[in-house]
Amino acid sequence: MTQDRALGRRFDAATFREVLGHYPTGVVVVTGVHPDGEPVGMVLGTFTSVSLEPALVAFMPGAESGTYARLRECPSFVINVLAHDQTDVCRTMAIPADDKFDRVGWRPSPTGAPVLDEAVASIHCRLHDEILAGDHYITLCAVEDLEIVRPVTPLLFFQGGYGGFNPKGLSALGDGDFIEALRLAETARPHIRRLADRYRCESAVLTVLNDDEMTTADSAYAGSAEVYERLGARIPLMPPIGDVYVAHASQEVQDRWCAKAAPDGEVQARYRRRLETVRRDGYAVVQVGAVGAPQYARLHDALDEYASGPLTPSRERAVREVIAEMAHFFEPIDICEDTHYDLGSIVVPVFSPDGGVSMVLRLTQLPQDVPGETVREWVGGLQEAAREVGTALRGEESSAALSAYESWFMM
Repeated sequence: MTQDRALGRRFDAATFREVLGHYPTGVVVVTGVHPDGEPVGMVLGTFTSVSLEPALVAFMPGAESGTYARLRECPSFVINVLAHDQTDVCRTMAIPADDKFDRVGWRPSPTGAPVLDEAVASIHCRLHDEILAGDHYITLCAVEDLEIVRPVTPLLFFQGGYGGFNPKGLSALGDGDFIEALRLAETARPHIRRLADRYRCESAVLTVLNDDEMTTADSAYAGSAEVYERLGARIPLMPPIGDVYVAHASQEVQDRWCAKAAPDGEVQARYRRRLETVRRDGYAVVQVGAVGAPQYARLHDALDEYASGPLTPSRERAVREVIAEMAHFFEPIDICEDTHYDLGSIVVPVFSPDGGVSMVLRLTQLPQDVPGETVREWVGGLQEAAREVGTALRGEESSAALSAYESWFMM
């Protein structure tokens, strides 16, 4: 009888990985200095506490790991608990390169083992015992000292992706978050109401929450427009979405936004040209075209799924792939009066007193097959409303709301 049959195994390796991939793990880098004087480090997602008396912890490296073969020969270890913003450190330490310790900041522990800069915590220990368990070792370590270095949320690994823990819970927006966004949007409320009535469509104000997301802070409907996007819904700030906000932001924000696209030089160059066009024109349009509606509906479905709540990394990657595939809808166009258009949306920026973009106004669910003259009227009306909102932001009450919003969110 084979060992698999003796254990009653009824699954394959892919199923094993898929099921256990639904359990998140923390990420640590175990470091040491080999007797030959070279630092050694390996990334592990199998670290755990074991015992308080005596103080024991454990990690589980692959039995065939060449890095662990050297690490086990080190006289002591430091287990570095990575922070949520140390994905780059994690990737650097995971690659088999001789100079990886030259590319990260660290200092030697009292025993010489590397302590990584900006980690959450460091646990100083020595090898206590080693147990071979299938294709991995269970490496027990005796803790000699430990400390919290930076009290921030840790880096997590889940379904092939890295992320962080949200201490406010799994909701995308806490109550305080949305309240500040809503207060700012109040300045635009009468204007979007008038726009919806005037153009018989949906009109909305969107605010930026952080480096990665926007939200719909308020909206109005008229004509045949239907309510399908709830207030406070998350909207990913990634190419091609969010170009109007990003176009007027700092170069750092623009670079970060473009970097979220496919790692292809031409693709990113195309998005940079898109930002230049938006800055020049002062607005952005999404052109669906007469035959593009079914595909454009896929974009809405993807955004709905993204807004439905926190997604697993695998689902979020799938949603982001769909969004990236819709980039052709966002290509700049020259509006000609004698041409008819089927638009998905028009977006313009609202500038705050300091010259930055505080929010954007958006028209959607617009009448279709309209002449360019009508499109220009829509753009002009939306830009006029944005200027009026920008003027209102200079008022005492609105200025206070803007200050509170900017202090709460990363702008």
